[in-house]
Amino acid sequence: MSSGVEGKWQEKLWKENEENSPFLLLLFYSCSPVIYRVNHSRLRELETKAIDEIKRRLSLGLPSRPNGFCYAIDLAEIMQTGVEIGDSSMFSSAYEILKKHYIIRDSWIDSSILWRYKPEVEPDASGTAETIHCAHAIFLAYKKWKKEEYKRVSYSLARAYLKHGYMIDSNRFIVKNYFNYQTRTLSENTYLINQRPDYLYEIGLENNDSEMLNKAKLMYNAIIGGYVGNGFFYSIYDVGVLTVDPGSSGYFSPNSVFPLISSVDIATSIKGFNDKPAWEILKFFENNFGRWSDFYVYNNGKFIEQEKTNSVNLAVLSAMIDLYFALGKPKAYRNLIVYLSQILADKVNVFLTSLSPENLDSYYFELARAIRTMRRINENGI
Repeated sequence: MSSGVEGKWQEKLWKENEENSPFLLLLFYSCSPVIYRVNHSRLRELETKAIDEIKRRLSLGLPSRPNGFCYAIDLAEIMQTGVEIGDSSMFSSAYEILKKHYIIRDSWIDSSILWRYKPEVEPDASGTAETIHCAHAIFLAYKKWKKEEYKRVSYSLARAYLKHGYMIDSNRFIVKNYFNYQTRTLSENTYLINQRPDYLYEIGLENNDSEMLNKAKLMYNAIIGGYVGNGFFYSIYDVGVLTVDPGSSGYFSPNSVFPLISSVDIATSIKGFNDKPAWEILKFFENNFGRWSDFYVYNNGKFIEQEKTNSVNLAVLSAMIDLYFALGKPKAYRNLIVYLSQILADKVNVFLTSLSPENLDSYYFELARAIRTMRRINENGI
């Protein structure tokens, strides 16, 4: 919540009403003059501190998680953040680590990205999400700084990403989770979050690659087949499910649990092809004010919060605010986003004062995304 007396009053009202009626909370957030304002100076201060902290960590070596592995998805987020805020040193630090340890030269899938790295541990598998996210971050670096190496590397990674894929049928293309370097096989199933037709299309367009452009469209067709409603998508597509249950679509979410961050990112990834799910999940998030959760359970045609926390993690906040900007800053959601910017700031502050990469797996992933969101709020307004 907000700091000072106003923040304590808001928090008191939240606690008093959260178990009674989320609609009272909705009325509160839409009417309170306190939350009509964005504290830009606080966001700028936190952004600066967050940037300094990530760069300090990079200067010490690999940005590793508690288990000692450095994950490529963290490097992808750091690289993209460096590009978006115009910090070439942040980008280069992560990019050089990537080039040194992660780009695998292999006879079957050349130039794919190792999903994680730890010194003296043999490479086990590539990662499709990691490969395309790194490709896109490096592509953005090319667009910003016009260095031909970045164009070449991003394109080679995107081509490797395609090598992980196959045609489900004549109208759908999908990439699997990974390529196992020991067994020389692709994974059996795949996550829809690993499909990024938007990134694939951008890189294909830049390189005049008609196959890549076509596969991006066919990938969208595969994703939309897993749409459930309210902006939510099934998590997994597994052709093996069809063997067990011929009547199945092949799409499912384990235990009917839907991670919110996955559906927001999936909706974002297909916005250029179909923006309906993006609008619907933003609407769902607002309609469920006071019933927020990182995970929802699909039951009897409805999405119900898995845990009654009235809270979501930093990555979800960033993704939801970024989606608002991607949809052109619709006025109907302005008050919600102003409110979310306050929570975002509070959570970033917790990251910087109470958390660290040593005790939180998603530290780099979440903080890097939050930096971009704070910069977007301050540069573009709400």
